[in-house]
Amino acid sequence: MCQVDMCFLVLFGWLVDSDFWGFFSFLVDFLYLKEVKLTDEEEAIKANLVDNTELPPGVLDKIVPGWWKEEPFRSTGFILDGFPRTVDEARYLSDRGLCPDVAVYIEVEEDDILVRLLPPRLKKWKDRRRRKKEYKKKLKELKAKSRNEKIARRREELLAEQQKKKQEALANKDNDEATEEDEEDEDIEAILAEEFLEEEEEEPEEEENEEDAVERMENEISGKFESEVERLQVVQEELERFLIPLVEINGGRKPRVVCYQIYSKLKSLVENRRSIFEKCYPISLPLAQKMLVFSYKLLSSFGQWDPVKLSQGDVIKPQQRQGSAVFPVIHRQYVYFFSSKENKETFMTNPIKYICQPKPKLSVPVKIAIVGLPKSGKTTVAQRLASVYGFLHLSLGDAIQFVINNRPESQLALKVQSHLLQGLTVPDELAIQALDVALLNHVDNATGVVIDGYPLTRNHVNLLKSTRIIPVKIFELDMDTKEVFRRALLDKESTNRPSYPEHDSPQILAIKNSCYKQHIDDIRTYYMKEHQNWCVIDANHSKWKVWNTILQEVQAVVKKIQIYLERRKEGKAASIAGLCITPKELQNQLGECGQYCPVSLAEKGELIDCSVNPSLEFAAEFQGRYYRMASQEELEKFLSRPEVYVSSLASHPLPPPHMLPKKLTATAVNALFPVKAEMQGYCPVTYLDGKQRYEALVPGNIEYAAKYQEKVYIFESEEKLQKFMRLPEKYWNLKLPHKLPPKKEPMLLTTLPLPGYLEQGVATSLIKALHEVGSLKPKFPFLSVKETALLFVSFHLKAHNPRSSEPVRQMYRKKLLQFVEHCQLIPYLGTVMKGPYKEPRDRPLGFDDRLQTFLSLKGTRPTFV
Repeated sequence: MCQVDMCFLVLFGWLVDSDFWGFFSFLVDFLYLKEVKLTDEEEAIKANLVDNTELPPGVLDKIVPGWWKEEPFRSTGFILDGFPRTVDEARYLSDRGLCPDVAVYIEVEEDDILVRLLPPRLKKWKDRRRRKKEYKKKLKELKAKSRNEKIARRREELLAEQQKKKQEALANKDNDEATEEDEEDEDIEAILAEEFLEEEEEEPEEEENEEDAVERMENEISGKFESEVERLQVVQEELERFLIPLVEINGGRKPRVVCYQIYSKLKSLVENRRSIFEKCYPISLPLAQKMLVFSYKLLSSFGQWDPVKLSQGDVIKPQQRQGSAVFPVIHRQYVYFFSSKENKETFMTNPIKYICQPKPKLSVPVKIAIVGLPKSGKTTVAQRLASVYGFLHLSLGDAIQFVINNRPESQLALKVQSHLLQGLTVPDELAIQALDVALLNHVDNATGVVIDGYPLTRNHVNLLKSTRIIPVKIFELDMDTKEVFRRALLDKESTNRPSYPEHDSPQILAIKNSCYKQHIDDIRTYYMKEHQNWCVIDANHSKWKVWNTILQEVQAVVKKIQIYLERRKEGKAASIAGLCITPKELQNQLGECGQYCPVSLAEKGELIDCSVNPSLEFAAEFQGRYYRMASQEELEKFLSRPEVYVSSLASHPLPPPHMLPKKLTATAVNALFPVKAEMQGYCPVTYLDGKQRYEALVPGNIEYAAKYQEKVYIFESEEKLQKFMRLPEKYWNLKLPHKLPPKKEPMLLTTLPLPGYLEQGVATSLIKALHEVGSLKPKFPFLSVKETALLFVSFHLKAHNPRSSEPVRQMYRKKLLQFVEHCQLIPYLGTVMKGPYKEPRDRPLGFDDRLQTFLSLKGTRPTFV
């Protein structure tokens, strides 16, 4: 397979600066700064960058061919930005055999160019005009400042001269001094005015207004646009003449849209690069079979597998059956088979990608069972597995029919027919035998078998167990009862399905639903405990979601089996998750580490008991023995180097059984009497982790106990117990200090001295309550004064009990306030009801409500709860 270079030409035209010539721009700048004599080659480059003169072929020979012939560009590809720019440069590429794979031409309209280029140019023009005005203003200010400074200096000089003349001719002057001074001042100002004549302001240059500038810029841009379009059109025609593919992109949109368009156009060329010269030919299935029979073409290493589906993670081998859609393709001298037209076309675009993938693993036939309520979709899923992947679809009815049709003279068929002729149902024992016969007859099925709607009772489970029929996965389609009847009603109304009124009636569905729910829990519990192959799927979703979920589970379990067989064949450790291994089989084949994690034992010296988790997700097989790990991390370590953890290389072998810690229940601890707990019942883990301080002496709980080396230890919590079970050697041989905390033993109330207890306990609270009741003197309606006082004291003690929580105290405060309000009804009514009878409209506000409350309290008593 040849290595093909990859090159793109991007003709951005005149509106984008070319990165291709960035080096030459730097060179020209360098030459301008350094006055040196240029060579002919440098002169040509300078003329190209300054005057847009074409480069001679000799100069291009030193620049362009390197992109095609030097690494890493030769292998990875490259993009020439803005090259070729002229017809001669395009012809140069053709003459030298430097043909790009594709030329990308980004088209833009004149309006788009104006929108992009005019605003920045106009902004630059405005900035220049603004800077020019600021410069003129500053120059004028400087000139005025300089003139004022000269006038001031000249005035000082004239004043000094006049002062000197005054001093010389002071005695000879006869005129008035004041008049002379005024005349002299006028002479100075006249002299200054004559010497510093006002400069005439220069006439301002006629400046270009904004509208004229915009029009001029638009004309310049339009003219350049037209010339560049004509030049690029000639280059485009020249590239088309050389049969270089041209991709046209609309550059008038946003940059991200332009990039997406370029990516979409070039995606196939980039992704399918390795297969650019590969050819594939689709043929019909009969023709492909004839070619294989006569050895005109050879079967590929993928066999009947679909390479595209295999690359997507499909591990179930498809079966070519009569009526199934298969699409063969010839590539080189091999024939490949595909399950759909889409996969066939995908392969034809890039065959090398799918040919170079790992070859399919060994085909593994599997047994799958699907159970569920009526109308849950069991048969639909089973039929689809049969149609898509070639699974054998079997139900009890199909198995019985197979025995009758294919083994009519067998003893089993005769027994089945005798029951059917009498109008009886076939016994479960005969049905299981028929199922076993059907499975044995189709043992050569390379994909597997899907059992529809079985098992349904625990008796079915036992019969399957006796015949060694163990599904690798059992799917339970769980669904609401309402959904069952809804689907049954829709099936009756449907005209596309046959009508079975005796099977779809609500009465029959209700009986089937009841029978199913009666047995399904027991079946689920058994398979989850024994084989861990039960999978519950919500069947209330659409059939597509149910199908995808089941397919993913089937793919996963098949892949696990394939990896297990492959690693076992190579003598490596292999995960046993999903292999339906029973607890008894696991126990019989446990390795030297038993239920303990060998990785944690070897690396950390920790005894992690994995028997608490019934799942075999982190279990593996090595050299015919099973080993259980504590987590996925430990499992990966074990699979990579199992001999380090299970052989003589292991740094911490498992201690003998009598040296292993054992959990004890409270009953077991009491049964060991008179054996006492070590450390007088204090938790050794808490004591050692607390740095053996006095505060770390915490009594253990008998519910968390363990036995180690014939000694009993009691721990504070389950967490402390687990620590001890992992590292018993660290905690077992501790010594208690001489000073121990006092034992906390319960004390009966009757053993306390009564006066001291009252003084220390309730005296203060009781005194406060009695003081309150003495000051208030309450009287509850229809109760005596003594009963009212006792109730008030009780409420007061409850409302101010410091040992109660704040919510409880708040509740009793509210009850105390309510009690006091009811006690105030008697004096209120006694005061208001004096005098003659009053009409309701003349009574005080709230009187009727209080009177009604007073009457409702008759026969009631406040409670504390």
